[in-house]
Amino acid sequence: MPDDFALLDNHLAFLAAHRGEVLRSAEAIEVVGESDEFSAWIPLSSTAELPTGTSAVRLVPWSGAGWAARLTAAGFEPAEVLVHMEAPAGAAEGELVEAINSEADAVGFAEVQGAAFLEVGEPDYDWWQKMFVERAVQNYRAPDQSLYLLRVDGDPASCTLVFRTASVAGVYAVATKPEYRGRGLATALLAQARRDAAGGRLTLQVVEGSDAERLYLNLGLRPAFRSPHFRRP
Repeated sequence: MPDDFALLDNHLAFLAAHRGEVLRSAEAIEVVGESDEFSAWIPLSSTAELPTGTSAVRLVPWSGAGWAARLTAAGFEPAEVLVHMEAPAGAAEGELVEAINSEADAVGFAEVQGAAFLEVGEPDYDWWQKMFVERAVQNYRAPDQSLYLLRVDGDPASCTLVFRTASVAGVYAVATKPEYRGRGLATALLAQARRDAAGGRLTLQVVEGSDAERLYLNLGLRPAFRSPHFRRP
Protein backbone atom coordinates (compact mmCIF):
# COMPACT_ATOMS: atom_id res chain seq x y z
CA MET A 1 0.00 0.00 0.00
CA PRO A 2 1.15 3.61 -0.57
CA ASP A 3 2.63 5.63 2.31
CA ASP A 4 -0.64 7.49 2.95
CA PHE A 5 -2.36 4.20 3.79
CA ALA A 6 -0.47 4.41 7.10
CA LEU A 7 -2.57 7.48 7.94
CA LEU A 8 -5.78 5.52 7.32
CA ASP A 9 -4.41 2.62 9.39
CA ASN A 10 -3.89 4.97 12.33
CA HIS A 11 -7.46 6.25 12.07
CA LEU A 12 -8.83 2.70 11.95
CA ALA A 13 -6.81 1.75 15.02
CA PHE A 14 -8.35 4.67 16.89
CA LEU A 15 -11.86 3.62 15.83
CA ALA A 16 -11.21 0.07 17.00
CA ALA A 17 -10.07 1.30 20.42
CA HIS A 18 -12.64 4.05 20.98
CA ARG A 19 -15.66 3.65 18.72
CA GLY A 20 -16.33 -0.01 17.90
CA GLU A 21 -14.82 -2.81 15.84
CA VAL A 22 -12.82 -2.87 12.59
CA LEU A 23 -13.04 -5.94 10.32
CA ARG A 24 -10.53 -6.26 7.48
CA SER A 25 -10.27 -8.32 4.31
CA ALA A 26 -8.31 -7.99 1.08
CA GLU A 27 -11.34 -6.44 -0.64
CA ALA A 28 -12.76 -4.13 2.02
CA ILE A 29 -12.73 -2.79 5.56
CA GLU A 30 -15.88 -2.70 7.68
CA VAL A 31 -16.18 -0.40 10.66
CA VAL A 32 -18.89 -1.59 13.06
CA GLY A 33 -19.40 1.37 15.34
CA GLU A 34 -21.11 1.41 18.71
CA SER A 35 -23.08 4.25 17.11
CA ASP A 36 -24.31 4.14 13.50
CA GLU A 37 -22.50 7.45 13.02
CA PHE A 38 -19.19 5.58 12.99
CA SER A 39 -20.26 2.50 11.01
CA ALA A 40 -19.15 2.32 7.38
CA TRP A 41 -17.97 -0.05 4.69
CA ILE A 42 -14.72 0.90 2.91
CA PRO A 43 -13.98 -0.83 -0.41
CA LEU A 44 -10.34 -1.49 -1.28
CA SER A 45 -11.03 -2.64 -4.83
CA SER A 46 -13.21 -1.47 -7.69
CA THR A 47 -14.60 -5.01 -7.94
CA ALA A 48 -15.51 -5.45 -4.25
CA GLU A 49 -19.09 -6.59 -3.65
CA LEU A 50 -21.27 -4.09 -1.79
CA PRO A 51 -22.73 -6.02 1.18
CA THR A 52 -26.50 -6.30 1.37
CA GLY A 53 -27.95 -3.91 3.92
CA THR A 54 -25.01 -1.50 3.93
CA SER A 55 -26.19 2.01 4.81
CA ALA A 56 -22.91 3.95 4.76
CA VAL A 57 -19.91 3.69 2.44
CA ARG A 58 -16.66 5.55 2.79
CA LEU A 59 -14.32 5.86 -0.18
CA VAL A 60 -10.54 6.19 0.05
CA PRO A 61 -7.91 6.60 -2.69
CA TRP A 62 -7.44 2.82 -2.70
CA SER A 63 -11.11 2.07 -3.39
CA GLY A 64 -10.66 2.09 -7.16
CA ALA A 65 -12.61 3.87 -9.87
CA GLY A 66 -16.34 3.97 -10.49
CA TRP A 67 -17.67 3.84 -6.95
CA ALA A 68 -19.46 7.20 -6.91
CA ALA A 69 -21.60 6.27 -9.90
CA ARG A 70 -22.13 2.74 -8.60
CA LEU A 71 -23.30 3.97 -5.21
CA THR A 72 -25.60 6.59 -6.72
CA ALA A 73 -27.21 3.91 -8.86
CA ALA A 74 -27.72 1.82 -5.70
CA GLY A 75 -29.62 4.65 -3.99
CA PHE A 76 -26.84 6.25 -1.94
CA GLU A 77 -26.40 10.01 -1.65
CA PRO A 78 -23.17 11.99 -1.11
CA ALA A 79 -22.63 13.00 2.52
CA GLU A 80 -19.69 14.60 4.28
CA VAL A 81 -16.11 14.40 3.04
CA LEU A 82 -13.46 13.61 5.64
CA VAL A 83 -10.06 15.14 4.91
CA HIS A 84 -7.01 13.35 6.29
CA MET A 85 -4.44 16.02 7.06
CA GLU A 86 -0.76 15.84 7.89
CA ALA A 87 1.47 18.26 9.78
CA PRO A 88 4.83 19.30 8.33
CA ALA A 89 7.93 18.13 10.13
CA GLY A 90 9.34 20.58 12.61
CA ALA A 91 9.96 21.28 16.26
CA ALA A 92 7.02 22.14 18.50
CA GLU A 93 7.00 25.29 20.61
CA GLY A 94 5.43 25.90 24.00
CA GLU A 95 5.38 24.15 27.35
CA LEU A 96 5.40 20.40 27.79
CA VAL A 97 2.01 18.85 28.62
CA GLU A 98 2.03 15.64 30.63
CA ALA A 99 -0.31 12.79 29.69
CA ILE A 100 -2.99 12.05 32.25
CA ASN A 101 -2.24 9.28 34.71
CA SER A 102 -5.35 8.94 36.87
CA GLU A 103 -8.92 7.82 36.51
CA ALA A 104 -10.07 11.19 37.83
CA ASP A 105 -8.34 12.92 34.91
CA ALA A 106 -9.80 10.35 32.51
CA VAL A 107 -13.26 11.32 33.76
CA GLY A 108 -12.32 14.99 33.31
CA PHE A 109 -11.19 14.20 29.76
CA ALA A 110 -14.62 12.68 29.05
CA GLU A 111 -16.33 15.68 30.66
CA VAL A 112 -14.65 18.02 28.18
CA GLN A 113 -15.66 15.80 25.26
CA GLY A 114 -19.28 15.85 26.37
CA ALA A 115 -19.35 19.62 26.85
CA ALA A 116 -17.70 20.25 23.46
CA PHE A 117 -19.46 17.68 21.28
CA LEU A 118 -22.93 17.23 22.81
CA GLU A 119 -26.01 19.35 23.40
CA VAL A 120 -27.98 18.71 26.59
CA GLY A 121 -31.27 17.05 25.70
CA GLU A 122 -30.17 15.67 22.34
CA PRO A 123 -30.98 12.03 21.54
CA ASP A 124 -28.56 9.55 23.14
CA TYR A 125 -26.97 12.29 25.27
CA ASP A 126 -26.68 10.02 28.31
CA TRP A 127 -25.37 7.13 26.19
CA TRP A 128 -22.61 9.30 24.70
CA GLN A 129 -21.61 10.68 28.09
CA LYS A 130 -21.32 7.16 29.50
CA MET A 131 -19.39 5.94 26.44
CA PHE A 132 -16.91 8.85 26.63
CA VAL A 133 -16.14 8.00 30.27
CA GLU A 134 -15.83 4.26 29.61
CA ARG A 135 -13.44 4.74 26.69
CA ALA A 136 -11.27 7.31 28.47
CA VAL A 137 -10.94 5.11 31.56
CA GLN A 138 -10.26 2.08 29.36
CA ASN A 139 -7.57 3.74 27.23
CA TYR A 140 -5.65 6.30 29.29
CA ARG A 141 -3.04 3.75 30.38
CA ALA A 142 -2.67 2.07 26.95
CA PRO A 143 0.98 2.15 25.81
CA ASP A 144 0.06 3.24 22.27
CA GLN A 145 -1.99 6.21 23.46
CA SER A 146 -1.49 9.46 25.38
CA LEU A 147 -4.53 11.33 26.67
CA TYR A 148 -4.00 15.01 27.50
CA LEU A 149 -6.12 17.29 29.65
CA LEU A 150 -5.65 20.98 30.45
CA ARG A 151 -7.45 22.46 33.44
CA VAL A 152 -8.25 26.11 34.13
CA ASP A 153 -8.45 26.85 37.86
CA GLY A 154 -8.98 23.14 38.42
CA ASP A 155 -11.81 22.80 35.91
CA PRO A 156 -11.31 20.37 32.98
CA ALA A 157 -11.12 22.76 30.02
CA SER A 158 -9.48 21.21 26.93
CA CYS A 159 -8.37 17.76 25.84
CA THR A 160 -6.96 15.66 23.04
CA LEU A 161 -5.40 12.24 22.60
CA VAL A 162 -2.54 10.93 20.50
CA PHE A 163 -2.75 7.41 19.07
CA ARG A 164 0.50 5.88 17.78
CA THR A 165 0.81 3.22 15.06
CA ALA A 166 4.22 2.44 13.55
CA SER A 167 5.66 5.83 12.48
CA VAL A 168 2.32 7.72 12.61
CA ALA A 169 0.88 9.73 15.51
CA GLY A 170 -2.82 10.49 15.08
CA VAL A 171 -4.56 13.36 16.87
CA TYR A 172 -8.13 12.67 18.02
CA ALA A 173 -10.80 14.01 20.39
CA VAL A 174 -9.63 17.63 20.14
CA ALA A 175 -12.13 19.43 22.34
CA THR A 176 -12.46 22.59 24.42
CA LYS A 177 -15.40 23.58 26.57
CA PRO A 178 -17.20 26.57 25.01
CA GLU A 179 -16.36 28.91 27.89
CA TYR A 180 -12.63 28.29 27.46
CA ARG A 181 -12.34 28.65 23.70
CA GLY A 182 -10.10 31.31 22.20
CA ARG A 183 -7.38 30.92 24.85
CA GLY A 184 -4.99 28.81 22.78
CA LEU A 185 -5.54 25.64 24.80
CA ALA A 186 -6.12 23.37 21.79
CA THR A 187 -3.09 24.90 20.06
CA ALA A 188 -0.96 24.02 23.10
CA LEU A 189 -2.24 20.44 22.97
CA LEU A 190 -1.52 20.20 19.26
CA ALA A 191 2.05 21.35 19.97
CA GLN A 192 2.37 18.48 22.44
CA ALA A 193 1.05 16.08 19.80
CA ARG A 194 3.80 17.30 17.47
CA ARG A 195 6.35 16.45 20.17
CA ASP A 196 4.84 12.96 20.36
CA ALA A 197 5.29 12.59 16.61
CA ALA A 198 8.93 13.70 16.59
CA GLY A 199 10.72 11.73 13.90
CA GLY A 200 7.42 10.45 12.49
CA ARG A 201 4.22 11.70 10.91
CA LEU A 202 1.38 13.61 12.58
CA THR A 203 -2.12 13.25 11.18
CA LEU A 204 -5.71 14.19 11.97
CA GLN A 205 -9.07 14.17 10.20
CA VAL A 206 -11.59 16.98 9.72
CA VAL A 207 -14.79 17.49 7.75
CA GLU A 208 -14.09 19.27 4.48
CA GLY A 209 -15.14 22.93 4.56
CA SER A 210 -15.48 23.06 8.35
CA ASP A 211 -14.12 25.69 10.73
CA ALA A 212 -11.77 23.00 12.04
CA GLU A 213 -10.29 22.47 8.60
CA ARG A 214 -9.62 26.19 8.23
CA LEU A 215 -8.01 26.26 11.68
CA TYR A 216 -5.65 23.39 10.90
CA LEU A 217 -4.76 24.85 7.51
CA ASN A 218 -3.79 28.06 9.30
CA LEU A 219 -1.64 25.99 11.67
CA GLY A 220 0.27 24.57 8.73
CA LEU A 221 -1.35 21.16 8.24
CA ARG A 222 -2.04 20.10 4.67
CA PRO A 223 -4.49 17.60 3.11
CA ALA A 224 -3.04 14.16 2.45
CA PHE A 225 -6.17 12.61 0.92
CA ARG A 226 -9.96 12.94 0.85
CA SER A 227 -12.46 10.31 1.98
CA PRO A 228 -15.99 10.94 0.59
CA HIS A 229 -18.91 9.35 2.44
CA PHE A 230 -22.11 8.07 0.88
CA ARG A 231 -25.26 7.20 2.83
CA ARG A 232 -28.66 5.77 2.08
CA PRO A 233 -31.38 8.36 2.74
